[in-house]
Amino acid sequence: MRDDVPADAMSNGPLSPLAARLRARGWLARIGRGHALTAGAISMVLRAVLLVGKFAFMVVLAGYTSPSTLGVYALLVTIVTIAIYIIGLEIHTFTAREIVSEDAAGHGAIHIQSHFITVAMIFLVAVPVVWWFTGWLGIAGKFSFALLTAIILCESFGQELGRYLMVLSRPVASNILQFLRGAAWMPAPILLLMLGARAHAMDIILWAWLVGTIAACLFGFWHIRQYFRTRGRYRMAWLTEAFLSARHYLVVALLTQVQYYSDRFIIQRSLGEGVVGVYSFYQSFANTMVAFVQTGVVSVLLPQLLLAAKRDDVVAERKTRATMMAWAMALAVGISVTLGAGMPVLLGQLHKDAYAGSLSDFYILLVGNVILVAGLVVHLALYARRRDVDLMRVSLAFVPLGLVTNIVVVPIFGITGAACTFALTALLEFVVKSRILMRTGSDASRSKEKCS
Repeated sequence: MRDDVPADAMSNGPLSPLAARLRARGWLARIGRGHALTAGAISMVLRAVLLVGKFAFMVVLAGYTSPSTLGVYALLVTIVTIAIYIIGLEIHTFTAREIVSEDAAGHGAIHIQSHFITVAMIFLVAVPVVWWFTGWLGIAGKFSFALLTAIILCESFGQELGRYLMVLSRPVASNILQFLRGAAWMPAPILLLMLGARAHAMDIILWAWLVGTIAACLFGFWHIRQYFRTRGRYRMAWLTEAFLSARHYLVVALLTQVQYYSDRFIIQRSLGEGVVGVYSFYQSFANTMVAFVQTGVVSVLLPQLLLAAKRDDVVAERKTRATMMAWAMALAVGISVTLGAGMPVLLGQLHKDAYAGSLSDFYILLVGNVILVAGLVVHLALYARRRDVDLMRVSLAFVPLGLVTNIVVVPIFGITGAACTFALTALLEFVVKSRILMRTGSDASRSKEKCS
């Protein structure tokens, strides 16, 4: 997900030896320490600040630059988002479980070091592919490719660092890192754009973004520096084992990102970056709601769901899932209502007809994202039960469906077609995953009865 859901995070069980040592060293190492509710509250505050920062940034871009500039920026964000999932290979789903059960031999350090070496190697392969893709989209020459390349590298490291901080039961530190990546750098370009430096808007944005990701990486590496004090040996056998373990998660994660953002590429090829800018303006507001729910609800309750599933505690698993669904939906609906009511007021301040003419599409996106949140809870319930193959099959079915539908409807209906396609596929995916969950739940109950 754009802001992914960490695996095996914030376990309520005993910490690994290295995690315990990290928490014992100084005030920096104690960031994120405390009860799950406290960590959740702090994470919510950080996400709220991130939310406000992104809102302000999108508003300034919409108000002080053209829709085309915003469109190019949105396409670059999409390219970076998809690239870091490919580069990371979702190997964290393998290493996270290994680190949680780490012994005194320091195997966790070997896993993390090997993962970051793999990230660096895949990055080198990804660069020429990204260069070709930006040319295919027709945006080559409208930004600095060198800056984009550096951002992709730092974002790839930053994403994995944030995940490992979560695995080490450091949710607040992880969210500080995400804040540095996602919003701490935004005030500088906002100020410069408001002062009139609009001719070099894209370079200003990319330079500020790069500085933010570098700061995030330094922050993250500092907090897990103990993992790098002893140099481990990189083995191809490790990469094979990790990739085979994570391959289903990689397919699901990659297809999910393609499902969320491929409509921008289709709109770009059909209608141009100006229309991408309008669509992305509304899409960013709607998607941030999902990220808010992930941090404030999902990341707090996910460890309990994983633990219950691991212990085959059907009652605790259902209770945790129901709690997650109730809180996630309440938060999603509340934020959506607030955004829906406030958007007309915001558009009145922007005085730009290009955005005001597509307000109805924003409401469709909000509905689609509320459905998406419900589907996310069901998705994580299946993930907790290790139904990786089922998740992959669902993605393999619905992502091509969404792509083909968008290719057909976007040239005819524009961004309204893209918004409706997103909402419809989210609903269908939720229904299918819910049916799979009901079936696996019945199987688990019968298995429990037989054991009794």
